[in-house]
Amino acid sequence: MSLLAPLGAAGAIKRVGWGLVLLLLPLVLFGWGNVQHWRADTAQEQARVIRQWLASPSDALLQQLPWEARKQLARHVEPRQALQGQLEQLDADRRWTGMRKLMASLTCWLALAALLIALGAWLKLRFDAWRALRSSSYLYQGMTASWQSLGRCLSAYMLMLAASLCLALLYEASSAVSHAAQGGMSVLVVVLPLASVFIVCMRQVWRMRRHWPLMHSPSASFLARPLGKQAAPALWQWVEGLAKQLHAPAPDHIVVGLDQGFFVTSVPILLQPAGQALTGRTLYLPLPCLAALSQAEAAAIIGHELGHFRRRDTERGSETSARFSLMCAHYSAMLGDEHAPHWVVRPILWLAGQFLHRFQVAVHHWGRAQELLADRAGAEVAGPKLFVQALLRVIALGRVIDGLLVEQGGDGLLPALKLQLQRMPLQLGEEALEQAITHPFDTHPDIATRLQNLNVLLDPQLLQAALRVPSSADQQWFNALCSAPGRAADGNSTGSIARDFT
Repeated sequence: MSLLAPLGAAGAIKRVGWGLVLLLLPLVLFGWGNVQHWRADTAQEQARVIRQWLASPSDALLQQLPWEARKQLARHVEPRQALQGQLEQLDADRRWTGMRKLMASLTCWLALAALLIALGAWLKLRFDAWRALRSSSYLYQGMTASWQSLGRCLSAYMLMLAASLCLALLYEASSAVSHAAQGGMSVLVVVLPLASVFIVCMRQVWRMRRHWPLMHSPSASFLARPLGKQAAPALWQWVEGLAKQLHAPAPDHIVVGLDQGFFVTSVPILLQPAGQALTGRTLYLPLPCLAALSQAEAAAIIGHELGHFRRRDTERGSETSARFSLMCAHYSAMLGDEHAPHWVVRPILWLAGQFLHRFQVAVHHWGRAQELLADRAGAEVAGPKLFVQALLRVIALGRVIDGLLVEQGGDGLLPALKLQLQRMPLQLGEEALEQAITHPFDTHPDIATRLQNLNVLLDPQLLQAALRVPSSADQQWFNALCSAPGRAADGNSTGSIARDFT
């Protein structure tokens, strides 16, 4: 599902609106700076004209004065005295007028820089996402760098915006103090509330510069137990035989757990509750599924996972997906849970959301292609029909297992699953073709796409085999593989392994 899924016409207009605000904010500051520059320039020009008139009185020179100055002059009977008073006020403020004129110029330039940064960030985002959609290598190598580059651009945008706003506010405060006798302090009613916007901008810059660049190496944590080669030599021999058949590298670690599906990963993982850290290629096997699949079905599913190792998808695909998940988590943290983000922050959150939305398309595109190729590896083990049968059975089992986990957790899960499957047969309706197997890293294609990829028709016989009641052989083969010579008496079975999680 897209992070920016359509929410109707109102939602689309709102999202586009924040994109416009991203550009309008610097444009407003640019216009404000120009007005301030005009005001300072007008004051300097007024002083010049008055000096010329005092040196050589001329009605033509009076017409060059600003309208407000001519209006004040009309109230006085003696123009020279009035103009002399105005000149004294302007001369007293001359140094500050020059300073304000410089501040106004800087306000304009900083606002223009913010505008160019925003446009550049948007164009770079679009270009990088376009490249990622056309090259899996660029997605793997460039996504993190592009995200960090976006963070620097948005930090610079907010910094330019804050600096421009600060100079504009200082201009108004200075002008208010200089014209306090004429009621200029009233402008502080507008200036002071806008100071809070400056504070929000600086706080956001600090947060982004502190947290955005910190992209730690992706890792994962699972409730699982490792099965070493000495503990389960027969299991390892079987898995290594499947890897050899597929011309794929064997996993460095095999772990078993209760609450995930079959998957492989090459990112570092931390096993709970033992806290053991594993690096390298890891194969995760779910005990509940292994207690209800035949050995041939499990071999086909594991063949699919080993197919990722054969194409080195895990080194790239799982790391890319894990990094993308970190970016999404960072984005969610920026959105905040307690309070809605300030309106001045929402435009940069919009741009960050656009990045995730567009790169999500690339991540799913290449993940889908990898899964379809891995399906063919699974089909090489015992044929495409058996692989599809195993897929359908895993989906049907997943529904039952998820329900039991919600009801009672891991305590007594395997006996409860066995009893449930004996009392109530597995079910799989037409909607199953639109479903995908859950996976902690990748989004798998729907079953209908995978059937089409393998050129397999879903006939009644195939569906019946996938939904059968588990036989005694289905329930015992994995336990037999895990029971190496001399270990049958120590109770190391799937049941005892399951008890380690509770």
